[in-house]
Amino acid sequence: MFGPGQNLLRVARWWLAAALVTVAPLAPGFAAVADDRTNLPLKNWGGFSLYRDAVYDDLERLVTAGLADRTLLNTKPLSRVEAARIVARAIERIRRDESGGLNTRRDLEPVLDRLMEEFKVELAGLGVRVPDGATPPGVFSFTPVDRAQVYAGYANHLLSLVNEQGKSFRRGANGGLTFESRMQIGDFVTFYVQPELLANEDYTSARLATGYLKLTLWNIELLVGRDSLAWGPGYHNALLFSNNAQPLDQIRLGSAEPFLLPWIGQWVGPMKALIFLAQLEERRDHPHAKLAGMRLTVSPATFLELGISRAVMFDGGSPHLSLSKYPSVIVNPSFGNDAAHPEERTNNLFSVDGELRFRNLDRYFFPSRDLRLYGEFSWDDTCGECGPSTGVGHFLASNFLPKGITVGGVGGVHFLGLFGQDWLDARIEYARTSPQSFNHTEFVSGYWTRGHVISDFIGADGRDLFARVTARLTPNLMLGFLADRAVIGSTVNGFSGPQEKRLGGGIDVSWRFWDRYSLFAQYLVSDVKNRHFMSGDDGLDHLVRLELTRSFR
Repeated sequence: MFGPGQNLLRVARWWLAAALVTVAPLAPGFAAVADDRTNLPLKNWGGFSLYRDAVYDDLERLVTAGLADRTLLNTKPLSRVEAARIVARAIERIRRDESGGLNTRRDLEPVLDRLMEEFKVELAGLGVRVPDGATPPGVFSFTPVDRAQVYAGYANHLLSLVNEQGKSFRRGANGGLTFESRMQIGDFVTFYVQPELLANEDYTSARLATGYLKLTLWNIELLVGRDSLAWGPGYHNALLFSNNAQPLDQIRLGSAEPFLLPWIGQWVGPMKALIFLAQLEERRDHPHAKLAGMRLTVSPATFLELGISRAVMFDGGSPHLSLSKYPSVIVNPSFGNDAAHPEERTNNLFSVDGELRFRNLDRYFFPSRDLRLYGEFSWDDTCGECGPSTGVGHFLASNFLPKGITVGGVGGVHFLGLFGQDWLDARIEYARTSPQSFNHTEFVSGYWTRGHVISDFIGADGRDLFARVTARLTPNLMLGFLADRAVIGSTVNGFSGPQEKRLGGGIDVSWRFWDRYSLFAQYLVSDVKNRHFMSGDDGLDHLVRLELTRSFR
């Protein structure tokens, strides 16, 4: 999978040894039955959301309402069993509601019903009794086709979609077919694959959109394969990792589920930690450059989730970095002297994020039932005071304090139950990046892969104001409206061309019918200036697309 650099697997052994020492003593024992540990896709399967599976939206509603205690949602993807445990905690809390206070949250019954239906097999394996309960999973489970999807669309210009795993629509008619397949062996081996067939007026091709193998021991999870990452609370914008680009070919090691530290765990709250190493494509300024990332999240209170993340791009081309130096470059922001040793070039990025969750605000005449406030703060090259380290204070300043000209940020507000209407939600999100965000003097192409920015689509010196309103008119019908104003910069270092500017919006409809079928239809229109960073290439972009999904569960 990794081409020249296949010895990357040796690095995983170093990670595994470290994880066994630090995480294993804190993890739960083996499960009595097989838990489905396939990831909830960061892809819209069947509508009722954008950019990801609709389950994530329902989990946000449940957690914001305070039904699932302290919960981590902002390190995506989540596994199916991880999501099922969140639902199980909510069910348990409702059943223990001796005071009857939760009876006032009848608005969440449809949300909980959808989640119980989605995870009925996993809930049965956890020993949760639900209506129309399913049979607990056995030691081996195999779903050759879980969901299948066929889609078609028409675009009047080449259009790259935002947060759609690198998907683009060519000018003219486009179409495709995809399905997902999953398998679980015991509680230890997980397999997932999503092949895709693409067709347009210029060519037809097949690709592996997502596919990975997981090995799980105690609470340690090792993933090898191709998968997307989305870190942080942002919906339309993320400053380190998002599903804007194609899924990364990677080795990922971390906690399979949240864990508690000994002694202080009850005060600090549940935590998750992970680290990964990916290899980028060959056709770039430094062929097969490596990308590593690490993230730690914690929820000290039911209303608060915090995260800290780091990414580093390194190696690629000639001269190559010695494999023995990989651990140092991954964990040490000060690594390298590219002036004397060109192979030690690095591009560092760092971010912190947080989310506040407020419930039952309608008691105070607030315009929504529940509310999420969130933000992410990011900077590039993590070097506020570069120079030789002479002490702890200087080390922190030179590696973790940001330069003002490299800072970017995302801020958002999510209204759930807007104007007291259980079926109405709204989001507003603003993002801004600096002129030095996502570009680099050594990695000239910048922080991108296969034509898409790995994090926020707005690139360097970009801005984005996004708003979306959704109305779930019936349990099986939802309307969505969005508006977006974006200024998009190129990540290429020293790029002298203009920025691309977009002002537009769209409408989408999601409809579930005949139990197993769902239809997603969307129309997008944008007034574009300097399309694809070409001065004077202005006009209107139109996109119409349809997706028909069939579930085989």
